[in-house]
Amino acid sequence: MSKRKKDKRHSSSTGSERLLLDVLRQAERAGAKAGRKTAEKALKRAGAAGRGRSKELSAAAEKTASAAARLVAQEMMCSAAEAGSVTDRSSDDGPPPSGDALQRARKLGQHILRVKRVERLGPCMVRVVAGAPDLSGFRPHRHTDQYVKVYVADPQMGLEPPYDMKELRRQLPREQMPRTRSYTVRWVDLHAEELAIDFAVHGGGAGSAWAQAAEPGTALVISPAKGKFTPDPRSAFHVFAADEAGLPAVSSALESLPVGARGVALLEAAGADGELDLRHPPGLEIRWLHRNGAAPGTTDLLADALSDLNRPPKGGSVMIHAERGACKAMARTVAGWGLEDRRVRVSSYWTLRRRR
Repeated sequence: MSKRKKDKRHSSSTGSERLLLDVLRQAERAGAKAGRKTAEKALKRAGAAGRGRSKELSAAAEKTASAAARLVAQEMMCSAAEAGSVTDRSSDDGPPPSGDALQRARKLGQHILRVKRVERLGPCMVRVVAGAPDLSGFRPHRHTDQYVKVYVADPQMGLEPPYDMKELRRQLPREQMPRTRSYTVRWVDLHAEELAIDFAVHGGGAGSAWAQAAEPGTALVISPAKGKFTPDPRSAFHVFAADEAGLPAVSSALESLPVGARGVALLEAAGADGELDLRHPPGLEIRWLHRNGAAPGTTDLLADALSDLNRPPKGGSVMIHAERGACKAMARTVAGWGLEDRRVRVSSYWTLRRRR
């Protein structure tokens, strides 16, 4: 969502940490070299057909192979750490899950991390950064709108993760069960073994309350990542629309676009203090829409701003994440533009509960 703040790193490194970094760097260099050689051989076999894009394809192969080699090396090092040959754990991460707990978590489709820091991004947004060795098995999804289910248990119940939801349903009444809420993964840093989730905290929901109470050492229990949409970087024009709940996904999408991308992003916020510093292509305009005291989900700001836009060109793309009522109104506008279905994603991220 916002321009990522610089992480505070420990000034000193242990011998095992230096060993880990050295192994990862060597793996990157070896992978990049192997990737370039493989690309050159393939291009040579392709003859004239591949000659025009040889530099571009070789560079892409080098980068991909480097990243793959680094990931494999990281997994091997983390496996060694679990076996006891390498120790790499920060003292302020809280008690690590036992090996038995990690095995049970994987069987239950859960990942246990520990909160490292909590950042207040604005009046309605809190970022929780959590980590674990090898992210305790978590792997990012390929789509920019990747999301996970966050498991929120009542602290007074004294439940320890992972949560066997099937067994707990036999033992507890519904109101005492851990709640699950879906949230966008803002970013994942495999090297630092950290991920960030941005929580919209304008409501009184379970996830909002958990994020505001979280502190370093608190357990963050999440599901494997899923995702459904990534804007086509080749689109002629991009249209984005989001309120605070949809802003993390849109922010990730903006960062994924090539530097020459063009378009507009309509972003709703409580006021000027809710605006965030977003990374985006220079040709993509950011328009902030302020509620100025109105409650989230009660205005037509996004729907009106979208309907005022000119029809995007045929090759345009649309990504909209907001409150359910606003999404319905915007979906009607987008339907009239006649864009290809594969280039359009309109998804309601939450529903305003209205009093009857």
